[in-house]
Order: sequence, then structure tokens, then C-alpha cells
Amino acid sequence: MKVHDFYFPKDEHQRLNGSFSWYLGPTLVHARSTSFLLRLSPPPREHTWFLTGTADYPSTGDYFYFQIGVDYVSEEVMDASYTLEGGFSFRHMHSIPGQPGWYQSVRADSAELTIRLDPVGGTAKGNFTAHFNTDGYDMHPTGTFDLIRDDMKN
Repeated sequence: MKVHDFYFPKDEHQRLNGSFSWYLGPTLVHARSTSFLLRLSPPPREHTWFLTGTADYPSTGDYFYFQIGVDYVSEEVMDASYTLEGGFSFRHMHSIPGQPGWYQSVRADSAELTIRLDPVGGTAKGNFTAHFNTDGYDMHPTGTFDLIRDDMKN
């Protein structure tokens, strides 16, 4: 199963450290909140870069985001292209209509990422395509991002 439900309390925290946008069909969406940080991922507890773009906020009852996870390699600048089979993850989360505070998260069935990530300079720039086809989804976003690390913003 690739779909999971979550409950989050209301959160008004907003930040925009660069740009993150995507197309869903002909519709262009610009994130109203972004994040770019290094975290310990779930087991096997390895460091992962997480890049997210959010189109709205939990308190509105209409929440929609994409999250890209890229395995930490080193402090060297990396220019790389990935598929889901090779060192990156792609996830989508959205609010569940009629159930305030509840959200559904789903992993992409397939995705591609091209990224230039500078850990020391604190920047990440790239583009992505993803396909969500199972568990009732039929979504195929394409997008770009140009982010500044959360702990390095001006």
C-alpha cells in the first residue's frame, strides 16, 4: 500500500525560501510555503535532504504538497539525475475533504529528478516529473524548484 492517512494539528507557520512550482495538466501552481533541510530519515536512519513545496496550509482545511527526498552523499556540490530506483523519493500529501485535520500521503509510482544541490552554499535547483497511478490516483505533476536551505535564509 502506498497511501497513508495522517492527523496534524493546525499550523500557521509559513516560509518561502525560494520557489517551488508545478503543473498539474495545464494548471501552474506556485508554492506558498517551501522547505529545504537535512534530516535523519526513518530506518535505516540515514541522512536525507528534504525539499517541499506547499500550496496551502492545514488551518484552511485545504492542504496540498509535494516532497522530494534525496539521499545525503557528501558536502560536495552534486549535479545528478535520479529515478525512484536510485536514491530519491517523491511523495504527495493532501487534506482529506470533510475530515478537518486529516491528510493523506501517497508515494509516486514513478518519478524523475534532475538536481544541483550545494550543501555548503545551501542551495538546491532542479526539475521533476512524477506519476501517481495507483490507489485511485491519476496525477502527473511536472515542476521546478530553486530553494535556499531553511537554516541559511537571510
